[in-house]
Amino acid sequence: MSLPPKLQEIVDDFAGMSREEKIETLIGYAESLPTLPERFAEERAKMEPIPECMTPVFLFGEKQDDGGVTFHFDIPPQSPTVQGLACILASGLNGSKPEEILAVPADFFAPMNLEEAISGQRLNGFRGVLAHMKQTAVNLMNGK
Repeated sequence: MSLPPKLQEIVDDFAGMSREEKIETLIGYAESLPTLPERFAEERAKMEPIPECMTPVFLFGEKQDDGGVTFHFDIPPQSPTVQGLACILASGLNGSKPEEILAVPADFFAPMNLEEAISGQRLNGFRGVLAHMKQTAVNLMNGK
């Protein structure tokens, strides 16, 4: 499995952690999730909702001048686990080319053993967020 280097590093880090370390690290990621840029506050209607998540999660992707993609999330602060998972994806995939994003397997996180720390329902939401990120990458490749 070939992942973008930043995402591979995150997977490798989590793979070696205990359950408690995974929870602490997820909270750390949640705290580092960038706030939604001001310019999206008025354009929230353009953000894509992710229905696979029980928590309201909204996603927006932008193609950068170098062809990489940057993802932005709007997630309530009372959902730190979801924020942490979204931040893992953003940290691991922001700056990647659409083709690299599309090549990420849906189960890329299996070696992380996240089921030790979070529910299966959260993992389904995590898969859903990745699927929507991939669709966003396709749309950006097609000029949408």
